[in-house]
This record gives sequence, C-alpha cells and structure tokens, in this order.
Amino acid sequence: MARPEAPFYVGSTRPSSIGWTRIIVTLVAGAALVAVMSTQARPFPPVLILAAALVFVGLAFWTWIGQWTRFIVDEHGVTVSLGGFWPQRPWPLTDFRTVQLRQVPQSTVGVTVGGFGWRRGRVMAARPEELRPVGRGKIFTTDDVQRRTRILVTRSGTLVEIVGRSGTDYLLSPTDPVATAEAVEQAIRARR
Repeated sequence: MARPEAPFYVGSTRPSSIGWTRIIVTLVAGAALVAVMSTQARPFPPVLILAAALVFVGLAFWTWIGQWTRFIVDEHGVTVSLGGFWPQRPWPLTDFRTVQLRQVPQSTVGVTVGGFGWRRGRVMAARPEELRPVGRGKIFTTDDVQRRTRILVTRSGTLVEIVGRSGTDYLLSPTDPVATAEAVEQAIRARR
C-alpha cells in the first residue's frame, strides 16, 4: 500500500481572549513593576530594573508561544512547533488508537482541562454526549475520572481528542478542528 504524501495537514492554534488577557496582564504588571522600581527615592540599579523587565517579557513570550503554535500531522504523528518556529518532540502516531471530536463548553474548560497552553496534565474523561466520531472511527469512552493527557488547549468549544494506546491521550484546540481530526484519522488509517 502506497503511503500518502507527507505532510497530511498543517494546522495552527491561536490564543483565545483568555490567552491574550494573560499575555497583556503579564506585560502590564511588568511595566508597572519597572516603573515603580525606577521612580523610587533611591532607584534600583539599572541591572535589576532590566532583569525585572526581561523576566516579565520572558513570561509573556512563554505564554504566547505555548498558545500560538503550528502543527503538522504526518506519518510520524503530530509535531507541534511552539510559536510556529520551535518544533517539539512529535506525539507518536504509533500510540494513536483513535481520534474524536470533543465538545468542551466555556463554563467547564477550566475544570475539564485545568488550564490553557502547551503542557501535560490530567483531563476529565469525556461523557459520550460530548463526543463525535471522525470518519469511520468510533467514539472511545472510559470509566476513568481523569486521564493522563498531553495538552495544547487554547480555547473552549470543539477540541480534537486523540486516544492513546499507552494510557496517555492527546488534546488540542486547532483553528479548524474538523480538518485536523480528519487528517489524524487519515494518518491512523494509513499506518494500519
């Protein structure tokens, strides 16, 4: 069987209003701290002021690259590039059992996922009514309350959930979840 041309799909994630708020609040807090440090009766040394500014700019940058990403779905799996330029180790296609679309409302995203951005964590297991199959696949549910998950969630709504074989799942919120899920499903079928 001939393998399809790689990459199958190139997608992205973008910060939601919550992500942009976190970035802006970090920059504003850093600017306020720098302003206070430099207007004291005995001002702080310029090196400390510069260090404080760099710390806050670094925190804002880290928040941004963890939410503004590009990813490639190909014969290796899903490779995420933080900030669109810093590729991470791929989520391995050999570990993908199935892919499904998962609906996570705004009111429960914090409880379900636990936070935004690129990270690892534990995610609340989905209920059957929150899931939709992709292609010829079936939905996968579990009796577990929480599952170990590699997370790239930047917003609520329709997410792509990849169920892993090794006990780790993968959850991401691409700008086009349907196309991403179809590409992952195509990669899983091509591997078989």
